[in-house]
Amino acid sequence: MGRKVSGEATMEELRELEASLQKDPDLRYKLSVLSNWPQPAAGTEWETKTEQALEKHLARMEEEFPQEELPVKTRRNFRKWVAILSILVVILGSYCIYLLSDKYPQKAGKVAMAAIYTRDGSRTRVQLPDGTEVWLNGGSRLTYDPDMNNQDSREVTLEGEAFFDVAKNAAKPFSIRTSRMGIKVLGTSFNVKAYTGDHTTEATLITGAVEVTLNDGVERNVKLAPNQKIILQHGPSNKQTQPNLVAGYRVENIRNNTQDSMVAETAWHDNYLVFDNDNFEDIALKMERWYGIRIHLNGNKLKTYHFTATFKNESFSEVLEALKVTTSFHCRIVSNEVFITQ
Repeated sequence: MGRKVSGEATMEELRELEASLQKDPDLRYKLSVLSNWPQPAAGTEWETKTEQALEKHLARMEEEFPQEELPVKTRRNFRKWVAILSILVVILGSYCIYLLSDKYPQKAGKVAMAAIYTRDGSRTRVQLPDGTEVWLNGGSRLTYDPDMNNQDSREVTLEGEAFFDVAKNAAKPFSIRTSRMGIKVLGTSFNVKAYTGDHTTEATLITGAVEVTLNDGVERNVKLAPNQKIILQHGPSNKQTQPNLVAGYRVENIRNNTQDSMVAETAWHDNYLVFDNDNFEDIALKMERWYGIRIHLNGNKLKTYHFTATFKNESFSEVLEALKVTTSFHCRIVSNEVFITQ
């Protein structure tokens, strides 16, 4: 958790941590507390503590290596070698960043971007440097400038699905970029669904106001009011000329559940898996991202079935059994592969 908060965790460590968080929900609260822990202020007190920690480390080194094994001259120059090694680490790190920058070019004058990933079967909540809270759904990636507070605007890039509760700052607009649309806000809460493999891209506004700009080369700006959503239909993609073509779009009013005021488009960030008259093909895609599995539908008739249901904390098997109550189908599970037939 410490390495994740400090930004030093590798992808393998992040996957291992996420697996632990799934098994022990209490850990997620501890991670949230740790993530919001204030950074130590620079000053003599912190420098003194750092110096004391170094002294203790040097003492342990001398215990490990007796005087005959660690010559006096070596021990006397240990600090010098620590400094030299630190410089070498910085140089090596800079070279690695250079190689990465050469492979993944950044805009001129920009610092390295930070990225947060969530694999299929997991969801996570993060707080951006400006105080904006973001919930990421499974199979999503959020990229942002860690120095956004010192920039003229706050901009993030999303691939997947996320719910945003934007910190208000009229002087610095907040914007989200996806492959097919951009969203500009000042302070509001809304949901964006922009998976690369989906047939649609959606933005659902809960509070405030947003302006949506389509990124397909045609000047089209759409303003949303609270409780409205925009749905972009993906057009035929030409990767060379028009990679993000939008075939059309529509604006709809979202429907609240009359019993509990739940909004189907945003319920996932409260850990609800919701099917709102979804066809089986879309449901299979949702469950793949929700449970981290792969589902194969065999039979065109299956894809025409529609379901409306709400689940919370149910296992994949329990969801399947519930769906079988209204529709007859057969299921075979091999490892994380699921085969569904009529």
